[in-house]
Amino acid sequence: MVAIPPPNHATLEAIYKDYEQNNPPKDRPYLGASQMGHECDRALWYAFRWVHPPEEQTGRKIRLFETGHREEERLINDLARAQVTVVGRQTDFSALGGHFKGHLDGIVQGLHEAPATEHVLECKTHNDKSFRDLLKNGVVKSKPGHNVQMQLYMHYTGLTRALYMAVNKNDDTIHLERVHYDKAAAEAAVKRADRILFTDRPPSKLHEDPNAPGSFICGWCPAKPVCHEGEWGRRNCRTCISATVDPEGGWECEYWHKGLTIEDQREGCPKHVYNPGVVPGEQVDGDEEGRWISYTLRDGTTFVDGGDDV
Repeated sequence: MVAIPPPNHATLEAIYKDYEQNNPPKDRPYLGASQMGHECDRALWYAFRWVHPPEEQTGRKIRLFETGHREEERLINDLARAQVTVVGRQTDFSALGGHFKGHLDGIVQGLHEAPATEHVLECKTHNDKSFRDLLKNGVVKSKPGHNVQMQLYMHYTGLTRALYMAVNKNDDTIHLERVHYDKAAAEAAVKRADRILFTDRPPSKLHEDPNAPGSFICGWCPAKPVCHEGEWGRRNCRTCISATVDPEGGWECEYWHKGLTIEDQREGCPKHVYNPGVVPGEQVDGDEEGRWISYTLRDGTTFVDGGDDV
């Protein structure tokens, strides 16, 4: 007997659709501390350079993010019930010319275990499997990306302790863990961010074959079509050879000799010439003065970018 498929619920579809319409995907104009848990430099470079479209989220996924934000408020209220104060809810850090930023969940004062020491606060939710691994191995080993976030927050606030506050979404168990500042780890993360932000070519691929064993990270990466499948990068200022990241802040166009607003960067201009690092082909020739570059594409055809065509 053929199984009867479950009915489509128009009401549920409408709920998810509303989340999607009111939360359109957006390009992030900076590299965020929360992104530094991603192990692939190339993926972070692509995202910062707006090479691929921002990842679209389903209504269900957007709602899940909202649940995480609501749980953060609840956890902070739980601390207040224990007479522990959370301040600095709007504390941000901005570094490397404003191209590298992070937002703290807050700063904890009066923690019972160390009442005289202020702590960076990081709140996270976990499913049951992730939570059990956290209890077994601790946040530094179990969630290295979360640890990097806290290290960066401590580094830029000058604090030496962080409070990791996690909740199991399955049974509401709360886990608290104090984390010490690791100067070497924080400085390594800052150097990595600097390297990603200010290089004009994409870093090496984390995996040459996205289908090889151990390359599963490539399977769900939004950069995969560009990185591995020969898809063209988008046309905007950040993918143009004339745009440079100013270490003092902002972006500059060497062709028009002007600073670029975020709106300028999104719109681009008719004089766009691709950064060779985002063209799906091999560069064979070029002329800096004439502002053109030629490539042999994957199918063997020749593509000339720039020159009289610009």
